[in-house]
Amino acid sequence: MKNAYKLLCLLCLILAQLTALPALAQTRAVSGKVTGPDGAGIPGVTVVVKGTTQGTGTDPNGDFRLENVPEQATLVISSVGFKAEEMALNGRSTLNVKLAEETQQLGDVVVVGYGTQQKSHLTGAVGKVTNENLSQIPVARPDQALIGKLAGVQILTTNAQAGAAPTIQVRSSASITAGSSPLIVVDGYPVPTDLSAIDMNDVESIEVLKDAASAAIYGSRGANGVILVTTKSGKSGKTKVSFNTYAGVQNTVKRLPLYNLDEWAAYVRSQNNDVLSPQILTAQRFNANTDAQDIVFRTGNMQSYQLNVQGGSDAAKFFVSGSYLKNKGVVLNNDYTKYNVRANVDFKLSKNFDAGISINPSYADQNELAVSLHDAIRSIPNWIPVYTDAATAAVTGKPVGSYLHQRDFDITRNPFYATTGLPTISTSGDNNGLAQINGQPARNTELRTISNGYVKWNITPGLSFRSSLGFFTRNYERTYFQSSYAKTDAYTQGDAVARAATRATLSTNSVLDVLNENIASYKRDIGLHSFDAIAGYTVQGTQYKSANEEATNFATDNIQTLNAGTASAVSSSKEENRLQSFLFRVNYAYKETYLLSLGSRWDGSTRFGANNRWGYFPSASVGVRVSEMPFLKGNPTLSELKVRASFGATGNNNIGNYSSRALVAPAGAVLGASEGVTPAFNVSTYGNPNLGWERTLSLNAGLDLGFFDNRLRLTVDAYESTTDKLLLNVPISSVTGFDSYLANQGKIRNRGLELEATGRIIQSTNVNWTLTGVAAFTRNELVDLGGAQQLISTGDPKRNNFFLAQVGQPLVQFYGYQTDRQVPMTGTNYWPIGVAAERVIVKDLNGDGKIDANDRTALGSPYPTFTWGLTNTLRVGPADLSVVLQGSHGAKIFNIDPHYYEGQFTATGSTAYLNLSPADQAFTRIKSETDYEVQDASYVALRSLNLGYAVPKSFGQKAGLSNLRVYVTTANLFYIMAKGYTSLNPEGISADFANDPLRKGWQKGAYPVARTIALGINAEF
Repeated sequence: MKNAYKLLCLLCLILAQLTALPALAQTRAVSGKVTGPDGAGIPGVTVVVKGTTQGTGTDPNGDFRLENVPEQATLVISSVGFKAEEMALNGRSTLNVKLAEETQQLGDVVVVGYGTQQKSHLTGAVGKVTNENLSQIPVARPDQALIGKLAGVQILTTNAQAGAAPTIQVRSSASITAGSSPLIVVDGYPVPTDLSAIDMNDVESIEVLKDAASAAIYGSRGANGVILVTTKSGKSGKTKVSFNTYAGVQNTVKRLPLYNLDEWAAYVRSQNNDVLSPQILTAQRFNANTDAQDIVFRTGNMQSYQLNVQGGSDAAKFFVSGSYLKNKGVVLNNDYTKYNVRANVDFKLSKNFDAGISINPSYADQNELAVSLHDAIRSIPNWIPVYTDAATAAVTGKPVGSYLHQRDFDITRNPFYATTGLPTISTSGDNNGLAQINGQPARNTELRTISNGYVKWNITPGLSFRSSLGFFTRNYERTYFQSSYAKTDAYTQGDAVARAATRATLSTNSVLDVLNENIASYKRDIGLHSFDAIAGYTVQGTQYKSANEEATNFATDNIQTLNAGTASAVSSSKEENRLQSFLFRVNYAYKETYLLSLGSRWDGSTRFGANNRWGYFPSASVGVRVSEMPFLKGNPTLSELKVRASFGATGNNNIGNYSSRALVAPAGAVLGASEGVTPAFNVSTYGNPNLGWERTLSLNAGLDLGFFDNRLRLTVDAYESTTDKLLLNVPISSVTGFDSYLANQGKIRNRGLELEATGRIIQSTNVNWTLTGVAAFTRNELVDLGGAQQLISTGDPKRNNFFLAQVGQPLVQFYGYQTDRQVPMTGTNYWPIGVAAERVIVKDLNGDGKIDANDRTALGSPYPTFTWGLTNTLRVGPADLSVVLQGSHGAKIFNIDPHYYEGQFTATGSTAYLNLSPADQAFTRIKSETDYEVQDASYVALRSLNLGYAVPKSFGQKAGLSNLRVYVTTANLFYIMAKGYTSLNPEGISADFANDPLRKGWQKGAYPVARTIALGINAEF
């Protein structure tokens, strides 16, 4: 019995082994090599067992090896730039694969409003940028990374402070009073602000709808173009972890060419018979040679860290990321910090239902300079130190170490200095720039959240319905404190004056936006006919709240909360608007050759008059793919030829929430002699119930060409758009109690030509070289100004300068006198350093022997006539290089900075004028009224340079990495400004008129362009 039991156990063991043999035979190791068309191995190719997350990548020689692969498995082999292949093993353990090049762009999918479309079937003007190394450009915002990438899209660093938003214009300006910024749409959500909440690392692609036929689907908000941002989403398969970081330094690309005291003294000796004025001799006693730019400017830095995780299965896919960015600006006390989190999750609920949710909170913290840059620099003179030293204390009576100001050397303002017998050498009553900067801390914080959820019902093949609900919130706070030493000086003016000058403000505003969209989509092919249609209903409501508080007369600078001062002002506001819309679009193709797109949108908005609430915005576009016709199909040279044309109408609703209504404002009323003043309200604006949309009608003609299997591609777009029904303040009879009201009158026309060319110059396994160029020629014209022929606007009220809006000319031009010659400084005291006459002798243009308003003329326009960008991408083995050049030409800028840096508002500047003969005096005008300060704003910049190296996989795998790349990246490595431009940023526009197209191009104290050099790492796990 015992032996029988042993025998039974032995038989069971043998049976188990025999049973296991087939199972062991079902899996095996598979190795192989992946090559390109030239037979060379391709590194970095993904090799995955189909239907699983099991996979690997090829090494630098194109070799791969996979363990435990089922005998009958199918491998999926894919790589960017090559067609994916699926290979069944059929029991093989060795597999060699040759990949064919992917024909680029014809099969590209382009995001359009409320859907996608194949690029080959596109009949409108849509620009697209994918995130290939854009996230590695060392800039604080995603819009800055797009500069030079899209034809007809101008992105200007009008404010170069760290964290400040650039100005974006698509195809020039289409409005005077309703704003010219494009609509921003993030993952289908039209947000009521800018792109600052988006992390470039999260972006998959950015499309720009440029013509009205493309943008008309956004109706009353599409006149200025539409920017569509698509963020990354999860993909089925193995979970992938990616990390991107860079850190670097920043400095200014240019400094002002200002004299120091020694240089100025040498110049004066050469001009004034070797004689120096008493003022210069006095200044030399202090031997300071202070450089204001060394004090105000600094070496900045930037660091960025981003981690994301993506993956999922057929049932659920996810993309989750978090990032941190810190930018210490190149100007003292200016820095920017941003935190960003994103989660995109998509679910397959059942065969017929999908759902998803995305949420993107971000927090930004900016410390900004509260004093104008030109004021800060000009109020730190070269001839005295910033802080009182022994030499200056002896003549000013101020304690050593205290802030030293120019007025301390004025005999009328400092009694102690008056006793020294020295002459007044002060030319400004302002505090020195460092005191102004340190004494006025200003901080802006902002919390934004975009969240959106959807449910999609796949009703039948090709027919679906999607409903979404989203929220956008913004909570902003600004704090400002003016210390006792920022603009006053207790030592010379007394403590009471200094304390009375203290001031603090707290400003808050919030935005709550709610959006519901319901879109039905239908797509079907019937024989040679293809249909793609959408229809939908959307409703969006926005609420704005703001509050402002102010306190003064603080007892101490150390406690800066409002309750430490005396409350002096309080205000608050609340506004709302609603937008209700119906939309429709159908795309049709016959034989993949003849293309047609028709669309319409109906918008109803509370912003417009009761008699004109609804607007209709139709569009139509057609195209013919000539290359698909029998006589051209298969042509080895001309692989793509498509002609297209579009026409559409869009609108602009950026006019404020209550511009159509008669508003009231607080006023006092006396009801009787004994009653006193009773609070009341007066009508403050004249209502217009017929106020409607600004409407832009746009015609676009395009040509798409591809040569040599589309290795060379060219896109040409020519357009003309006319904006009529401009919102203008029109004069009205005084019997109404008002002098003007807002009405739909006026017309602007924009014309332009856009070019985009891409060449895949070398396309091989180890070498890839692609060159892309974009260019745009633009012209705008004021066609109608509400019946008037011209409008002259005044800029700075202290320094007269003028702008001209004239029918038949560009929307705005600088206006004034033409300079004939300079006023000589002979006979003056040549003080302060770098002083110049405040006037110039101008030309008598009409030849009547006198200078008057009739001698003024147009002096140039702030709009460029030609913009371009050039992107050069090269990969050689594991090394890659990307270079972006960008330029702008033809624009002028009114730069008032010389008025400050040349010390023209001084007695010396006036003396130079008084030394002229009466006849010459009659022919002079203040420089700000002339072309002396109208300068060339053209520039060429190396916007970005990115040089990377992919570390061999064998090295990275030792650290648990699937891919590792190191890189050096730069922004504005060189920035060439026009010869006649004298300041720090030709793109800079003063905030005073930044949003006023009729006074566009006025510059005062623009922040310097920053150059950034950084080192970075990309890692994948």
